Amino acid sequence: MFVHVVTGATGLVGSALVLELLRRSDAPVTCLVRPGRTDASTRLVAALGAAARAYGHGDALDFDIRNRCLAVAADVDLPRCGVDPADFPTGAAEFWHCAADLRYEERHREGLQRTNVLGTRHAVDLATALGCRSFNHFSTAYVAGRRNGTIREQAGTDPLHNNRYEESKIAAEWLVLAAEGLRTRILRPGIVIGHSVTHAVVGGHSGMYGVQRQLVQLERMVSMLGDPALRTRPLRLRADRATPVDLAPVDLVAADAVSLSRSGHVGVFHLTHPTGIRVGDGLDLMFDVVGLPRPHYTYSDAGFAPADREFDRKIDFFRSYLTGAKAFDRTRLLAAVPSPALGAWSLHPDALRDFQVWYQTHATSPRTVPSLSG
Repeated sequence: MFVHVVTGATGLVGSALVLELLRRSDAPVTCLVRPGRTDASTRLVAALGAAARAYGHGDALDFDIRNRCLAVAADVDLPRCGVDPADFPTGAAEFWHCAADLRYEERHREGLQRTNVLGTRHAVDLATALGCRSFNHFSTAYVAGRRNGTIREQAGTDPLHNNRYEESKIAAEWLVLAAEGLRTRILRPGIVIGHSVTHAVVGGHSGMYGVQRQLVQLERMVSMLGDPALRTRPLRLRADRATPVDLAPVDLVAADAVSLSRSGHVGVFHLTHPTGIRVGDGLDLMFDVVGLPRPHYTYSDAGFAPADREFDRKIDFFRSYLTGAKAFDRTRLLAAVPSPALGAWSLHPDALRDFQVWYQTHATSPRTVPSLSG
């Protein structure tokens, strides 16, 4: 029996992938789930059920979630993910590695190396021990790091990373591509956002939403201080408003990933949009939705007020997305999947506004007001 094996199935990309596998195949899906406050099975069913409803499926997939998905307690930080292959269901054939640590700071380097690099090694070892034929690894198009211009669908030859997260994902790619006895695919989506139709996000609010979360906190601080000058003075923001940024709805990323698997092609693939959107257009919309004046774009922090400097510090992780023109080549993707789902999606400011409004309405909650002392 053909069985899919998925790590990170309760996360943003992983849950969308499992739903896509349930929709487009009859194969069972075994999900490696780290137990939390509840056991692995309860956690998996809750996460997939929430994703199915948020993404417009209603209860149509409930039967498949409960009867075709098997939760196996696991931890990618452990050898072979803490799983004894002898106790694993038979038939494992296609391995999907979605689990990842999204932190980026220097202080988290050890944890990033343990989860994203060593964890990938553990996943590869488990896939090999289970006799899987294929290994699909979700990376990010932004392993391009400090490179600009046309970014090819090929392995990076040197680690020109911007932060420790990118460093760990580059190293993980090398591990996968060096694996023996497996047909390997490196899947590099752009910045993953919510569902293309419902705009909902389930399983993680990073990427674009990380910037919006910081803006929401800033707006709440401004409101609490009650200073009209803070409400009307544009924030000075270090970014190139003309920089193209690639956004990819999570359901379309999952759809193209499954299509790639079905194509039989292997290698490195960019799951990205053909055009992208300008940073300035996206950020202007974000400021509008939050209720702050549109920012003043600058290349230097000279003349920064405390509010500018604090916000600049809080979005440091996103710096590589805000400057430098990257064009992600899709030649290999198009050879394998001539009509990718991402290519048919229209990326324009009005569509992007809907994603930001959804987040503003559904995913923000009062938090501790940040200090502007720097």
